Amino acid sequence: MSKNILIAYYSQSGNTAKLANIIHAAVGGTLLDIGADTGSSVAAYDTVFVGTPNWAATLSDPVKNYLSKTDLTGKTVVPFCTHGMGGLQNVAADITSLCPHSTVLPSFAIKGVEVDTAPEKVKAWLSQIGL
Repeated sequence: MSKNILIAYYSQSGNTAKLANIIHAAVGGTLLDIGADTGSSVAAYDTVFVGTPNWAATLSDPVKNYLSKTDLTGKTVVPFCTHGMGGLQNVAADITSLCPHSTVLPSFAIKGVEVDTAPEKVKAWLSQIGL
């Protein structure tokens, strides 16, 4: 697996952070907490996982802000999301629209209360999308 992987996420309740750590354990790379970021560069990364909780059927505001100010042109973007009951809804579509010059791979979504049981599901998803 390439070491040029960034796992950027925002987590309000801790569930998305747990999921980011599960992904990190599977693929390696660098973790970036968007809520604590002070302007990290993505230039060194080829693949950028983007994690968000589902807020009102879309991305959290911190992730929207991050994507609107971060140039991911030419990068592979891999969305992931935690939710209460809403599922993925518009998360993947909104990430795709905010990353028009990126290759956006199929997303992963899981209920926040199921994150602790996610490692096998994450491995299956990563295998399915070729990572």
